[in-house]
Amino acid sequence: MSPNFNVMVASDSKKQLEARALEAARLAGLVIPCGEVIPGEEPDYRIKGETGAILGIELTEVMPPPRDKSFSSPVAEEKLHKSVIGLAEQEYYQTPDAVPVQVSVYFWNIERTRSKKQEMAHALVAFVRAHRPEANPVATFTRLRIPSGFGTVTIRSTPRPWWSGESSSNTLEGIHGQFAACIAAKNNLLPAYRANLPNTPIWLLLYSCAGVSRGIELWPVMSQWSFAFDFDRVFFLATLNGSVMEIQRAVA
Repeated sequence: MSPNFNVMVASDSKKQLEARALEAARLAGLVIPCGEVIPGEEPDYRIKGETGAILGIELTEVMPPPRDKSFSSPVAEEKLHKSVIGLAEQEYYQTPDAVPVQVSVYFWNIERTRSKKQEMAHALVAFVRAHRPEANPVATFTRLRIPSGFGTVTIRSTPRPWWSGESSSNTLEGIHGQFAACIAAKNNLLPAYRANLPNTPIWLLLYSCAGVSRGIELWPVMSQWSFAFDFDRVFFLATLNGSVMEIQRAVA
């Protein structure tokens, strides 16, 4: 398993992410018994220690909540952003006399609708065509002057590929809710894990990736949180910090 977890994750399979998360958690200080690491399902890993004892570990990625509830995740929101900028660049250069430029944008809170991509791409193209002469060599425009759904638009006279940057609006309340939902969902599956590994301790490892849209930092106040669960132990790996913490069990 590769120790490098601070990498782009768009093309990685779920198992690849889990493998790197497990190794990153070990490097961050999670005391996992030495021995054979056996990938599987329900739970994701079985660690067979040198004495023959087995530890089960289930992993799940926890993400920040999307900025708008119409998106299923921040990854879905980021996908829309990339689609908008791609459609806009394509439309802009369909005009034979289009002056080559580079456009970079950051998005604002938007709601996902059926025609949102086309509407936003068309509005961005119209804006760029109207304001391109102001890019001498760079012009940046903020929310009050740009089409709805965008946070900033920058036009550069140097012709390069168009791109969209990502930002997040993480709040402790939102992250707490994501933790609670992930733990509860996995806790409902724990009976199946127990059936597959009877009389065996089973841990749950939540992890966050390093991307801007899906990363979660480890804040000191999180050590005070507690959640209801039946796993033997629950942990959280914050890749952005390179840290791992144990999540406390709520007292009934």
